[in-house]
Amino acid sequence: MEENYEFNDDCYTALGAAGVAWQDAVFVLRESRPVVRRHIGAVLNVAGRDRQGRWLAVALIELDPQRDDQYTVVGARYLDEAEIASIERMLKG
Repeated sequence: MEENYEFNDDCYTALGAAGVAWQDAVFVLRESRPVVRRHIGAVLNVAGRDRQGRWLAVALIELDPQRDDQYTVVGARYLDEAEIASIERMLKG
């Protein structure tokens, strides 16, 4: 099942305020591998490397709680060194 991601004006504003290009958020969601996904309730967080190789976390909200495939992007931020180290340790197993 392919997921659908919606971007709206509020999302573009939040991404701009965080210094994140929307294209990098899309890259993390569609192309980046490996990614770390955390789904809690209606919130989905996806962390992966952007087009320049920087670790980026994208936050999304489910559009329809009955379906796990449609989300609105609500923001994103670049991870700090401690977060990156934790993810890299986790990925190594």
